[in-house]
Parts: sequence; C-alpha cells; structure tokens
Amino acid sequence: MIILETIIYVALIIALFAVCDNRYSRRCYVPLKVVCSASFLVIFFLNFYYSERLGLLMWALLACFVGDILMGMYNTYLKKQFMVIGIIAFMLGHVGFLNYMCRITEHTSVRVYIVPVFACLILIGMRKWCHLHIGSLFVPCIIYCYFVSTMTLKAIECGLNGLNILGVAGVLFLISDFTILFLYFYHFSHIKNKRAVHYVNLATYYAAIILFIYSL
Repeated sequence: MIILETIIYVALIIALFAVCDNRYSRRCYVPLKVVCSASFLVIFFLNFYYSERLGLLMWALLACFVGDILMGMYNTYLKKQFMVIGIIAFMLGHVGFLNYMCRITEHTSVRVYIVPVFACLILIGMRKWCHLHIGSLFVPCIIYCYFVSTMTLKAIECGLNGLNILGVAGVLFLISDFTILFLYFYHFSHIKNKRAVHYVNLATYYAAIILFIYSL
C-alpha cells in the first residue's frame, strides 16, 4: 500500500514539474500544487488515522498544506500578501515538526536553539553577497530562517541518534528553503536556470514531507 501511494505521490510531483515556469503555469500550477499537497495529507490520514501519534504531525502538515496553496498563488499572481501569509504558515509548519521531534526524543541540545542565530547572520550577508531583492520581507525571512534552521538542527540531532529518516528530512527541508531565496528574491538571467531551481525546490520539499510522514 505504501509503495503504491509513494508511486502516485512521485507521479504527481513530476506532473507539477511539467507546469513550472512555462506557458501552462498560470492555468495549471496552482490546481496541481493543491492536488500534490492534498496527496500528502491523504497518505498521512490513510496510514495514521487510528494512530496515537496522529496529532503529533497533523497541524504541521495542515500548515504546510495552507502554505503550499498560498505560495502557489503567489507564484501565479505575484501578490506579496500571498507570500507573507505563506511564510507564516510554513513557519508554523516548521514549529510543528520541531515539536514533533522534541516530543519523540528525550533530550534536545541547547545548541539546536543557539546555532540558528548564525544561520540568520549568514542570511543577512547573503542579501548583499548574492544580490537578493528581499525588500520589506527581510525581517519575516530572518524570523523564518531561525525556525527552519532550528527544525533542521533538531532533525540532524535525531539522525545522529538513530532516527536517520528525520535527519534526511530536515536536511531536505533546509535545501528546499534555501532554494526559495533564489526562486523568489533573485533575478535570473535565463528562465531555464530559474526552472532548474524550482525543480530542486519542489523535489526536496515534497521528499522532506513524505519522509516526516513515514517517520511516524
């Protein structure tokens, strides 16, 4: 059952690749992204509806689902309001994943909460070094950077303590969010380069989501 679900999930993501940053985007991208995001919720509820751990991941996944829709709408209509609310939704999702990992482990190192400060400082530097046009979203991005870095470090800690699937999921999430910086705040000279970044963003994000689900 899980193998079939994963095959369908991957097929939907590949279909999403086919409508990224091309003439089909405006008409097809948001509806297909909704379907892809709904699919990870379907997989989650099909496999864990009766599980005692259902509540551990439910609100994190729902927040990501909402964030997916909002970012998809921003990608199509380019209205900043969609991105701002989307950032908030994804931040809540990352807090949810962090909460999940903290609840299934006995100890969390204080470094998980301190080291992300350095990630925020790196982002401040990248704004200039990489010519990122973040504008008024700079402060929300800094806050978001802290939470996604904290979640990633906790996932790596889990990985080092035998929960390898969580370690991989956290790193994939970090890669996905790193590519977002360039996808939305960098001016590409060629659409093919932007499309390649978009592929990496989608692949790493949806892989991270499904790994978190299967970690239950």
